[in-house]
Amino acid sequence: MAASQQLKWLEEGGVNPLDESPALYEAALTAFAAHSFRDASLNDILKAADMNKGSFYYRFRDKMELYLSLLYRVGTEKIRLFQEQDVSHVSSGFFDEFRNMALIGLKLAKKDPRFVAFSRKILQEDVVVRERITACFGDMRAGVIVDMVERAKASGEFRADLRTQTAVFVIETLLNHMDELVPADWDDESILRAIDQLLDVIRFGIAGK
Repeated sequence: MAASQQLKWLEEGGVNPLDESPALYEAALTAFAAHSFRDASLNDILKAADMNKGSFYYRFRDKMELYLSLLYRVGTEKIRLFQEQDVSHVSSGFFDEFRNMALIGLKLAKKDPRFVAFSRKILQEDVVVRERITACFGDMRAGVIVDMVERAKASGEFRADLRTQTAVFVIETLLNHMDELVPADWDDESILRAIDQLLDVIRFGIAGK
């Protein structure tokens, strides 16, 4: 997962400290899944991780670096799941790509609901926090979805007159709330049926014939 050189451990050519400290990773994920960046308490995180401030500041410059490092860690987990599912950028079109993205999101939610909660908190963060995220990583998923929509318009899967940002908004909303439609105890076959029903909504709309 690419990132600009704004994280201390990246600048030093090291590894993500959260990979080396499971306790800090667990404490940070729990805190940032439940609270905004501003409201999450670094002191509470360190207490839960049984880590002193000296050890923390040896690894990170500040709370923001911890937050960005957590985002990096969650992003690499998503990439790993894509690789396990053999998801390729080369597909037979938009609907295959959407199906793959939705399936990965649901697998993440089943693996640990905090992943989804953290992702939603990011969307609700104030402008300053979101600007720091974009400065470090770029507008990650939005760029992917814009590319998907543009290719779908070019190939004829989507109407050529469809406004790209409108389509991106609808698709991101569906992906961000997919887990609410799927109980945690559903098997993969049931999950895929639910995803296909959502794809039918995108393909055919909801108006009566």
